[in-house]
Amino acid sequence: MRYIYTKIIALSILAFSLAGCIDDSVATGYATGDQIGGSEAALESLANSSAAFMYSYSYFGTASNQEFGYPAMMIMRDAMTDCPYVTTNYNHFNTPWGSLVDFSSSRTKQPWRYYYRMILNSNNTIIAIGDPEEATEKIQQFYGNALVYRALSYMDLMRMYEYKKTGVGKLDSEAESRDIYGLTTVIIDENFDDTNAENNPRVPFYQMYRFIMDDLNKAEKYLDGYTRNSKIRADLSVVQSLKARMWLEIATRFQKHPEDLQTQINHENDEELAIYEKLGITTTNECYQNAAKYARLVIDRYTPLSEEQWHSLTNGFNDARVDSWIFAITINSIDAVHSRVNNFYSNCVTEFSRGYSRSQYHCYRMIDKKLYDAIDDNDWRKVTWIDPADAGKKPVPEKYHTLLDEEEWAKRDAYVGFKFRPNDGDISDDYTNALQVDFPIIRVEEMYFIEAEAKAYTEGLGSGLSALSSFLNTHRYKEGAYEATPNNIDDFVDNYLLTQKRIELWGEGLSFFDIKRRELAITRGYKGTNWITSYRYNSNSGYTPSWLNLYLPNEGEASLNKALKLNPDPQVYDVYNLWIE
Repeated sequence: MRYIYTKIIALSILAFSLAGCIDDSVATGYATGDQIGGSEAALESLANSSAAFMYSYSYFGTASNQEFGYPAMMIMRDAMTDCPYVTTNYNHFNTPWGSLVDFSSSRTKQPWRYYYRMILNSNNTIIAIGDPEEATEKIQQFYGNALVYRALSYMDLMRMYEYKKTGVGKLDSEAESRDIYGLTTVIIDENFDDTNAENNPRVPFYQMYRFIMDDLNKAEKYLDGYTRNSKIRADLSVVQSLKARMWLEIATRFQKHPEDLQTQINHENDEELAIYEKLGITTTNECYQNAAKYARLVIDRYTPLSEEQWHSLTNGFNDARVDSWIFAITINSIDAVHSRVNNFYSNCVTEFSRGYSRSQYHCYRMIDKKLYDAIDDNDWRKVTWIDPADAGKKPVPEKYHTLLDEEEWAKRDAYVGFKFRPNDGDISDDYTNALQVDFPIIRVEEMYFIEAEAKAYTEGLGSGLSALSSFLNTHRYKEGAYEATPNNIDDFVDNYLLTQKRIELWGEGLSFFDIKRRELAITRGYKGTNWITSYRYNSNSGYTPSWLNLYLPNEGEASLNKALKLNPDPQVYDVYNLWIE
């Protein structure tokens, strides 16, 4: 037991270093070593810390209006990709996520800080349990959940911080000179020796892939047969969903960069990687097949949202009980509602009457105009956002589903979205009730897109198109109206499938990963754009936008860990031309 306490203390100190030598205050729901005991109840308290930290609040006290857990990470990623704001006023995710200016600000550190604190919670649980083979079945389930939360955290970190080529000579040359191509992030796990804290480099992709997949393989073993009582807990379907995501990520890399597949194979027998299971693949095709296999296992257990559920004024995207949701955050008590304004709804939900997104502040979140224009009139999702022809109209056009009266409706701009609803449709001044909501982390709809993409690359364009069309015509389009005529598989994936996926998952923080994975350009400047004038930067076709290679300022963990090689500052305003109409 003394070893366990010592190990947790060491990792806790390291986590604070990773966060930039922050204050020792601990957020509500964050577990510490003194909670550990021999009982299942004590271990359950420790294990619950990860689920609680998904929506913890003001955990660092440096940028509280961004410190509300995983939903804040969702907003950041969306602000960089598919979700412009009407104005900068009261938009606390403006800098740098929306404006792409000042990546050296303290706000830029939030993802790094947040995820490593989440990882600390998982590590503490894993260390406290010890050998899961000697544990009870219930404790094994705590172990499996800790592995899932850790895998989720590292998957996000890996995809956000790995530097991908931007097509900007200045930045790509700097990345090459720093020797950071192929590096992901640093690994802190239960095996970490804290004496190496000052010499802990970012690991290459071939190690990170095995590390994450190893966690998921173990979680799959210890959660097999587990029946959960809440979707904040991971069961086998959550593991399978994350495996589908991970295999798609791996497959895309090897498809676009075959030399990386060979690198993965060349390192398969490295002695220092022997602690992880091997990936066990030799071709890109196998990776896509695995993605499709795991996606289908999940699809067979869940049902996509219906039109009624999607547009529900009381339960729309706020209730984890629907058959579509696989993994979620749940806020179900007044005590868990920490702030009226520093939360997801205040920043993103225009029907929440007490936040920044109300008419008093005019800080509305929109869908990108080009993405909106890609939505067919036969797609019932289209009325999730305001058509320019209907903006400002009185009375509210009948086709829309909104809690706003006509006076408030008329104050909303074109393209403003109505996806996430306050609890019970409550738009009264009692914000504590309105904010007792659930958030989707994984929905089954994502698995349909993964399966269709994987099928396209393994079975051919026709198979992938058939899978996508089947999903859309069964679950999203009226009268089976969806059809597409892509030129080839890449055109199908990049311009048809991902367009539909971005529409489906708008506001859920996931488009960032697909855009970066597929190395797609982001275009903010074009005729009729709804991006703020000073934000209209267009990245280079065929490359990752520089701002999706997240930047870690050279302080805090970067100054303590001498082995940490930093990404170049995205320098958006220096390396891209601002589009002017």
